[in-house]
Formats: sequence, C-alpha cells, structure tokens
Amino acid sequence: MKIVLLENFGPTAREAARRLRAAGHDVLHTDSTQQAVSCARLERVDMVIAALFPRGLGSDEESGLNLALAAQFHNPDVVTILLSDSAVFTGGELFDMLFSLRCVLPRPLPLADLMEIALHFLDVGPVDCASEQLDGTEVCGRCLLSGICAHAQAQRLCA
Repeated sequence: MKIVLLENFGPTAREAARRLRAAGHDVLHTDSTQQAVSCARLERVDMVIAALFPRGLGSDEESGLNLALAAQFHNPDVVTILLSDSAVFTGGELFDMLFSLRCVLPRPLPLADLMEIALHFLDVGPVDCASEQLDGTEVCGRCLLSGICAHAQAQRLCA
C-alpha cells in the first residue's frame, strides 16, 4: 500500500518509515507539504500520516491538512493519522472536517502507538466511522484515537 509520511526527518519518523517499508509498504517520507500533496494527486495513497505543521508551528509551510484533504479527495478510502504539537488542534472539528481521520497523535511522535495504529488500519482496510456516533468517552485521552485504542484496557478520558 502507498503511504505518505509528512513529518520532519527526525530519528523516530525515519524509523517509522523504515518499519512500514519493511512491512512491505511503499512509503514517501517528506517534510514538504507540496511534495506530499503532489504525490496524493498523482498516485493512489492508502494512508496519510501527517504532522499538522511538519516544520513547526512558526513555519511558512502549508499545513498537513492540505495533504489530508487532497488525499481524501482523490481516494475516499484513505486513512489519515494526524500528528499535532498542540492539544488545541486535536478536537472534534478535525474529525468533522476529515472523514478519513482515524486519530490524532501527539508530537514528538510516539513510535509504538503509531506503528500499532497504522498497521491495524492497513490490515483492516477502510472503516466507515461516520456511522458510529462517538461522544467524548469514546476518545482515548492519551492517543486521541476514536474507537479502537492500544490503551483500551486503561481508563478512557474525555477529550
């Protein structure tokens, strides 16, 4: 499957890209929103893992939302995982705007959580989350994942 990883080139993101490639996936790892969006327009992307602000909050770079929206437009079955520096950008409005959004993870990137979540959705395929009526108790307070969560046995917190 084709995965676009829009994140800086830190060691955690490089390791995530390496592990996804080792699992047999075609991964484009870039910190350029323009390059990532171009890929989403030219190729069928199955998964987007994107930092909301790949080069940091103060950067002139476009938001990772541009990539998510482009990928969703060209492939309605795409799965999107967003990475956020701030809890301000983890609320329900993102889930309302992006029907492909499955979770928002904090930065710095939690590699174990990302790999578990990404591999789960790559194995399961598209999921119709719109049919589920989720309230705050269905969102994990640690990883902000709707529905299935690596911390499902732990206490859930309102988001």
